[in-house]
Amino acid sequence: MAKVLVVLAPGAEEIEIMTVADVLVRAGQQVTVASTAGTVVTGSRGLPLAAHRELDPTTLAAAWDLVYLPGGNGSAAICRDDARIQDLAARQLSEGRLLAIICASVTALVPRGLGRGRSVTSYPGVRDQVEPHVGAWRDQPVVIDGNLITSQGPGTALALGLTLARQLAGEEAAANVAKAMLTRLP
Repeated sequence: MAKVLVVLAPGAEEIEIMTVADVLVRAGQQVTVASTAGTVVTGSRGLPLAAHRELDPTTLAAAWDLVYLPGGNGSAAICRDDARIQDLAARQLSEGRLLAIICASVTALVPRGLGRGRSVTSYPGVRDQVEPHVGAWRDQPVVIDGNLITSQGPGTALALGLTLARQLAGEEAAANVAKAMLTRLP
């Protein structure tokens, strides 16, 4: 069972956080949702989203098999501008552990050049902010480049969740989750 950290920030896209976290729990992963601003934040559509804990120094220092940064405009700005999240993302990549980012939060790769030389995707509306700072921007639902996995947005959250389940739990487990959810693996 992999240890997964989902970073929750105000303005997070509800579909992106809940869908991916749900799929990973179904795949038997240990998912911890940690918030940048209290244990309950308001999502991008005004819905309350709850965290297991705050994003504290102990949580930040832990070794996570996967760190996931959901999108949404508010969340994206925080992921891009919060030094703690920038440090966490850089450490994940440099230590060879998985980092998954969706939607506008892919802009979090820009400040420290974390996408340099890598293929990524993002919400098309932020492509112009991302593309000059990466190896290649791809118009695909999910892009895997080594230990960096990116996805486009709310409509691709299920594909991202299943892709991450496959990475962490294997093909068979991911296929079983997809079947139980009445869908197919991407």
